Amino acid sequence: MMKYFELQFYDNDSYLLEVSKGDRCKYVTCPTCKLILNKRSLIEKHLSTYKIKRKKYHLSSSYDGFNVVSQEFKDLYENSDWQGLVFYSIPKSKGFYLIECFQQVVINRTKRPIEFENKCNECGLYMGIYGSVPPYIDVDVIQKLKSNTFYRSDLEFGYDFEQGYSLFASQEITDKLIEYKLITKKDLIEVRNV
Repeated sequence: MMKYFELQFYDNDSYLLEVSKGDRCKYVTCPTCKLILNKRSLIEKHLSTYKIKRKKYHLSSSYDGFNVVSQEFKDLYENSDWQGLVFYSIPKSKGFYLIECFQQVVINRTKRPIEFENKCNECGLYMGIYGSVPPYIDVDVIQKLKSNTFYRSDLEFGYDFEQGYSLFASQEITDKLIEYKLITKKDLIEVRNV
């Protein structure tokens, strides 16, 4: 059976959204808990003003839970015929792309309990979601995954507006990323089967 890994994204010292200033009135928020309800749909609207401050990583993330990759990663992705990611060019940070993954896998919630903090009765979102390291995915789910495709967790982990999903790739993909020196083995957390 193919092994899968969670990719580690390093902090790039940036925010896509302007939530660092506490200015949530620009966004659709829950009237009760104030969580942003349409966070993922705001990407294209904010790309023109987004700028990455720390550019030394091929895989990095913003403080508000958005993943970014380098031009080298995008080139390898396209040349390798990989699937599962959408790339958004970042005009103020040439050579970098914000990525989104729409292929979801369900994280097992029983093998390694996941902590859910303060569920909002109005919107149903949680103020915080923690756990899943290492991530556990049911074996019957893993057997259906394609080795050339990236997958994301069904949950977004973290607190408040910093929540972001985990991104998974097969050993076939991660071996190639290591070969091209875009990541190292320490950038991977092996997915466990249940």
